[in-house]
Amino acid sequence: MKERVKWIFSNCPEELDAIVIMNAEEPLIDVAFPYVTGTKVGLFEGCLGVITPDGVSTIITSTLEESSARAGRAEVLVYRSLKEFNEVATSFLSRFRTVGFNAHGITHANYLELKGLADDARLLDVSSGLQAARQIKDREEIDRIRRACRIVSRVADEIPDFLRRGMKEHEAAAEIEYRMTKGGASGTAFGTNASFGPHSAEPHYIAGDAVLREGDTALFDFGCKVEGYCSDLTRTFFVGEVRDWQRRMYRVVQEAQMAALKVIRAGVNGKDVDAAARSVINASEFKDLMVHSTGHGLGLSVHDGGRMSINLDFPLREGMVMTVEPGVYIAGKGGVRIEDDVLITADGYEMLTDAERDLKVIS
Repeated sequence: MKERVKWIFSNCPEELDAIVIMNAEEPLIDVAFPYVTGTKVGLFEGCLGVITPDGVSTIITSTLEESSARAGRAEVLVYRSLKEFNEVATSFLSRFRTVGFNAHGITHANYLELKGLADDARLLDVSSGLQAARQIKDREEIDRIRRACRIVSRVADEIPDFLRRGMKEHEAAAEIEYRMTKGGASGTAFGTNASFGPHSAEPHYIAGDAVLREGDTALFDFGCKVEGYCSDLTRTFFVGEVRDWQRRMYRVVQEAQMAALKVIRAGVNGKDVDAAARSVINASEFKDLMVHSTGHGLGLSVHDGGRMSINLDFPLREGMVMTVEPGVYIAGKGGVRIEDDVLITADGYEMLTDAERDLKVIS
């Protein structure tokens, strides 16, 4: 844990006496909190996670989550009332003159509260440094992501076994989530997207009441968490006889993903990976029908910083975990996306998701 804390400070441009992560109430919980404290469970609503340049991490928590805090890797200070919280936090923070905070993860109300608790300190936004640190995963983080990827890969390969005509989107989504949990996931990484027919042309669709029918495209975008770390996978299937346009669309997306994977390695710019995938799609009949980037960072958050996009200068570095997810979408008809998760290495990548990628038909 000390090495991770020191790594965080090394990514912050200014000298700091401490960095404070402060949570609000669910769902406004900063995912950087477990990152700086080593906790695996607990919400820690209204609590503080404090790290210092010497590698020490401290949690200021109520008795409600004292056990969860002590199971982490931080020193623990416990309060039993709001009055005691103010006393403990003010006393602890009084020794710091320059304090970093995560603007991307703190509410305005909590920021004002932190200003009061660290009244003598100068507060600096270190969100960019925290994000840069989180983009490079350590061995423990990679292990958790690998486990999450194994779970979603197994579930993806099981979809043809339970998917049937007449099934509603939300029924398929519920089955996927049940199987991820049964497989060892601690929760979903985001709302499961099960989209049938024309709905598959909406990249961020939420499963509804649509019924799976003959000739439909069925797209599934889902992920799970293992000890806080996410996986993110998309597979697309077809029901009954595959139409020519569906087959061509799938082939183009598959080729686009392979083109992106050929380029990926540490030192390559993410926009060049995006260009490789996009050039395949734009050379086909589906030109300009990829409406999102080729991939994004993955970790404690499903969008964990960094994006392989045509307009973003983003050099890939060894230890990053990225999605690779080209897609094509025709409004009113359907779409195809194939998404996998990869670990960036010095000479290429390690594929973390291994679900079947060839075209699959639900007979």
